[in-house]
Amino acid sequence: MQIKSITLYNSAGDKRTIDFKLGQVNIITGDSSRGKSALLEIVDYCLGRTESQIPYGVIQDKVAWYAVLFQINENQVFIAKPKPLENSASQNQVYYDFGTNILIPELAHLEPNSNDDAIKSYLSQLIGISPNQTIVEEGGSRQKFETNIRHAIYYLFQKQSTIANQGILFHRQQENYIPQTIKDTIPYFLGAIQEDRLKLQKELHQARQRLAKALSSLKEAESITKKRVVIGGNLLIEAQQVGLINSNFIAKDASDILDALQSTLEWKATEVILTGNDQFPELQAEVEEIRQEFKQIHEKIIATETFLKKETGFSKEANQQLLRLESIDLFKKDNSNPHQCPFCNSILPESIPSLSAMKESLINLQNNVKNVEVSQPRLIEHIQQLKEQREELRLQIQEKEMAINAAIDEQEAAQQIRDTNAHIARIVGRISLYIETLEFTDENSQIRSDIEQLRKLIASYEEQLDVGEIKAILASILNRIGQQMTEWAKRLKLEHSDSPYRFDLNNLTVIADRPDRPIPMKRMGGGENWLGCHLITLLALHKHFVERNRPVPHFLFLDQPTQIYFPSEGGYLNLQKIPSDGNISSSADMEAVERMFDFLFDVCEELSPHFQIIIMEHANLANNERFQNSLVEKPWTDGKALIPENWVSSQD
Repeated sequence: MQIKSITLYNSAGDKRTIDFKLGQVNIITGDSSRGKSALLEIVDYCLGRTESQIPYGVIQDKVAWYAVLFQINENQVFIAKPKPLENSASQNQVYYDFGTNILIPELAHLEPNSNDDAIKSYLSQLIGISPNQTIVEEGGSRQKFETNIRHAIYYLFQKQSTIANQGILFHRQQENYIPQTIKDTIPYFLGAIQEDRLKLQKELHQARQRLAKALSSLKEAESITKKRVVIGGNLLIEAQQVGLINSNFIAKDASDILDALQSTLEWKATEVILTGNDQFPELQAEVEEIRQEFKQIHEKIIATETFLKKETGFSKEANQQLLRLESIDLFKKDNSNPHQCPFCNSILPESIPSLSAMKESLINLQNNVKNVEVSQPRLIEHIQQLKEQREELRLQIQEKEMAINAAIDEQEAAQQIRDTNAHIARIVGRISLYIETLEFTDENSQIRSDIEQLRKLIASYEEQLDVGEIKAILASILNRIGQQMTEWAKRLKLEHSDSPYRFDLNNLTVIADRPDRPIPMKRMGGGENWLGCHLITLLALHKHFVERNRPVPHFLFLDQPTQIYFPSEGGYLNLQKIPSDGNISSSADMEAVERMFDFLFDVCEELSPHFQIIIMEHANLANNERFQNSLVEKPWTDGKALIPENWVSSQD
């Protein structure tokens, strides 16, 4: 980023543009109070500074808008800001435009379209400042913040009060908190902090989160493993109880348990062989039928035996009665006459019916007795046949019951086998689930491998982000810058230039390391040495910025660098006419001035086209061709100034 032009607008729409040459020394010389120093403040204001430091007076009275056209590689950015409102020193509204060849717009086109915060972010991105964060050492109480383009302004401006100040080295260094801000941000601008450090920090944070999660998972897995070893042992016992594993097997560790349990997964259920269809219902039906037949036969036997028993009793009683009648011979055997008395055998006039009946009954009784005696053997034979049938049925019942019992036993045995198979299957299923869900946390487990990889990754990030490494890189950069400063100190013939010069970051000053003691800038004598320290430091830093392509605007404003060579500040400020060479106090001082400008020209040419120096100066080296060729405009004298005379005389 360099400055292409600075434009002022008055309220009438008139424009005052100062064009600058890129990659060269640009000099604006003129009398005092011509607005030269205001250029620095205008650029600072348009770089996103809300508080305006532009001097009050004719400039603030006559200017309505301030604008700067910046050249960034092949692109241009036009930034314009209205002056602060009356009674206010701040203004954050911005008009900006971006393009490759921007024409300075008319006042009517300047409508705020952004603000300072957006412009700071936008310009920071344009010049290549990547997302970053300042480094705060462990235990530090400072807040981290992101470096942006506003933190580069300390290396862009050297005001008249700063450029030869023995106490401060950088722009605004005397303000509160600015020295620490410079110390916090310069490591990034120098390149000691990686551009992708923020990304690395984010990745480190994420890696640490993943490691913490992995360690927690490992701890949980180890706890679960211990519990699962107990579960595995219990499964092993169950497997031994059902014969899946030899009961004499003793596991020495979790691995033995796992191997033994895995062997059970090959178990196959015992096949249950059944003999055809289930015969139990058929056998029950058959035995029930036989029982009914048995019952019928048995009842017949009982009935027949009862009948026989009755028949036998009747016969026995009848025989006894016959024997009694026959033994007393009460009746004649041939007495068949109903009129004959059965007792005396006399003839009766009338027959005796009862006696006939008695005889008839006796005859019937005798016949019956004979019939009974004839039928008894057959009954006994019938009963015997029935008993034989009953016995045969009893045997059949026994056979059928045995068959039923055998069927029942078979079913029970099959059921027992099925029950055993089901029980073993359940155990094998639990073992299978146990093995499938088991995650051993041994040395080869995935989680331990992940943890090891994460630890290596974190170590790599920490090594890249190591503050000690940053300090080492920063020290190396500052050493190289110090070497350049030493070389240039000799060229400018600064005091102690026979000793190494260096930039002291801790104290933000310049040190000449004499053999006997270090000499800080404030202890060096004379304004020429203070000026020289500022120049060699700022230019050495910019040379580093340019050569390392660091995201710092590549221009440097120097306000009144030759003032220290004039006999007095009053004499310097009272310079009225050109050339002013003759006003320099001595030939030695004139030689020093020439040497200083030659140094500035040479350094700018060395870094051209990537570096631009803009000098506001009272002095006008009329005999210095390079000086005269670097004049941006004719010297601001005799009415020439930053604010045109017609603006001053106008009533607007």
